[in-house]
Amino acid sequence: MRRIVTLLSLCLALVSSSCGEKPKKEENTFEIKNEVKKPVAEATAATIPQSENKLGRRVFLLCAACHNVVKGEPHKVGPNLNGFFGKRAGMKEGFVYSEALKNKGIVWSEKTIREWLENPASYVPGTKMAFVGVKKKEQQDALIAYLKEVTKE
Repeated sequence: MRRIVTLLSLCLALVSSSCGEKPKKEENTFEIKNEVKKPVAEATAATIPQSENKLGRRVFLLCAACHNVVKGEPHKVGPNLNGFFGKRAGMKEGFVYSEALKNKGIVWSEKTIREWLENPASYVPGTKMAFVGVKKKEQQDALIAYLKEVTKE
């Protein structure tokens, strides 16, 4: 659990440092890709969908720094994942994907998501996604189940 919290802290630090200008303390906001400023609280566990799958939700905190899952929410550093199961990778409107991902021809299924989670950079060399992956099968299972639940259109 400590490793997940440490990784989440690192991911959030990387995202906030890559967002450009540092927020003013009194505003308590950050900016994502020229979009409307959002309160920092929106990037916390309180804003991701609830689930009985507590492990999957906790593991998703690693993803939540870069991805939304709620329909209609904007893309972040990574695309909104709502409705992605069964769809071809690299096709979500309004997000700029790497050529490597678009050309890989992946259709998102439990199998392809698991392969992606193992190590995104080795599964799709040239991907823009800077994430080390989720190595433990139990965490992968929980995350995939959580994503299937919360990304249904």
